[in-house]
Parts: sequence; C-alpha cells; structure tokens
Amino acid sequence: MAMNKRDFYEEIIQFHLRKGPVEHEYSFGFLSELMEDAMDLIDGQVRVEYINPPVNICGDIRSRYGDILDIFRNCGYPFDQKYVFLGNIFDGGKFTLETLVLLTCCRICYPDNFVILRGYFENVLVRTGRNFIGELRVRFAESNKWQALNSSIKHFLERLPILAVLNRKILCVNGTVSANIKNESNVVYVRNGSSLENHNTRLEVVFLDTDIPAPVTPSVIEEESKALRDLLKSMDMSMMINSDNVIKQGYEFTLQNQLLTITSGTKLAKTHNNRGVVMVMDRHNKVNFKTIHGLDAEERHDLTSAPLRV
Repeated sequence: MAMNKRDFYEEIIQFHLRKGPVEHEYSFGFLSELMEDAMDLIDGQVRVEYINPPVNICGDIRSRYGDILDIFRNCGYPFDQKYVFLGNIFDGGKFTLETLVLLTCCRICYPDNFVILRGYFENVLVRTGRNFIGELRVRFAESNKWQALNSSIKHFLERLPILAVLNRKILCVNGTVSANIKNESNVVYVRNGSSLENHNTRLEVVFLDTDIPAPVTPSVIEEESKALRDLLKSMDMSMMINSDNVIKQGYEFTLQNQLLTITSGTKLAKTHNNRGVVMVMDRHNKVNFKTIHGLDAEERHDLTSAPLRV
C-alpha cells in the first residue's frame, strides 16, 4: 500500500481516538474506497492466523464503539500493541459504522499486529441475505449506494479469517471447533502445536447463535469436556479461547479450565450489566485481565463533539 494512503488512514485512526464516542459523517466514496483497500490487503484464502505474544485478546464488542476506544486507552493504542478481536464486532446498532471504520483502518495500517476474526454475527451477514446495517439506508438513501456498500462490506467480512492460534498452543475462535465436519465452507487446516512433525488437523469452525442458550447439565458438560480434551490432545494444544457468550464478570473458565470465554463489550446482556474484559498476555506468557468501563458520549463532558467528515 502506498505510504500516502497509509498516512491517510492513520490520520483517520488518530481522529477517531481523539474525538471519542461521537457519530461521524462518512461519504459513499470514502467507505467504498476503504472496503476496496481492505479487500486488497486481506487474502481470503488465509483462514487461520498464527500469532505470538505480547498480545491483547478481545471478545464480543457488538458495536460498542466507546468500549473499543476504552480498550485502546487502557491496553495500548493499535500502533503500539498487538490485538486479536474474536468476532461479533458488529450488531447493527448505533456506532456500527464507526466501529467498522476504526477497526478496518487499524487492520489496513497494522496488518501484522491487528487481527479481526469473523464471528457469528458477521457470518450470518455473509451466509444469508440479511443486510449489514439499516443505518446504510438512512445515511445513503439512494438504493444503488446503500446496496453497493452493503455488498462490499459483506465481501470484506467474508475474507476475514475465522480462527487464530496463539503461541502455537491455544486455539482462538468466536464459537467452537469440531473434527466432525458438517459444513465444508467453514473448514480450516490448523498446524499442530509444538510437535516436530509438520502435521495439520482438519477442523470445522462452528458459529454458535449467542441468543440461543445451550443446555447445561452435568452430562453435557462432561461430554463437551472430554471432546475438547481429546481434540486438544490430538493437536498438541493446551486450551481454547472463545467469545460466544456474554459473561457477567467479563471472563470465565469452564470445561475443566480447557475453555476460556471472554466478553469485552460492556452492557451487552439483556438482564444485567456485564463487565468488559481484555486478556493481556505478555512476552513471557504471563496473563492478566484488564477491566473495560467504556466511554459513553452522554457521560463524558471532556470530549469534543465535532465529527469527522470524509
């Protein structure tokens, strides 16, 4: 990518970080070019990302744009830190376009240090006829414009990787994985852990509907624990991290500590205000969890309200 174009997108990032959680005014031309540049960068054939610490692992955000800004303020800005977002970035609500623009600009400017996985919400958009966001119809009333943007955004989401491997030992995914292949469109080949043999395991990435709670009984837990334990052992892996459920305290270990579920967006639950948490792994593999409080525009009086117009 030409340096002047990268400089332009870095200015866009800086502007978003300075202005806080306000709605911006994006032109049709800007959004179209942003999606084109993002698709030029992301090879749709790369479905698995391999990453090493130090890194910040983020769970569901669901268009909580102020939470993303708070993540960067608390865990380090994207030009200084490595990030992996485990999908469910968008839910079509307020600030969805701001979320899309900021994270896509980060992906373009820092391709080696900024990973976005496709989650359940993004997968539904890619695999069905649903539109990306009703806001497109409001901001771009002409049918040809919002439909063109809707199409390009869905093509971009389709190119996102669907699984990451942390430190060669930890599977990172939005939902779960299975060796019992039922959907070929979500199949990946994952290099096995730290073994000397160059062996790949064929897996299906399964996107779980976050609004449909799975049955939880002792027998189900035991069955899932055994299945995950056997799979991890066969791959020389230690555990899996996902973000398919909203966790009240922000993170939770289950299935005999083989599964860690992270929620980074705040106030996502319908019945309670959940915490947002980011998992931080340093270069020595030491892990801690940072709490995210979020930046709500109506609660902040020290933020300038002038929007970006591009």
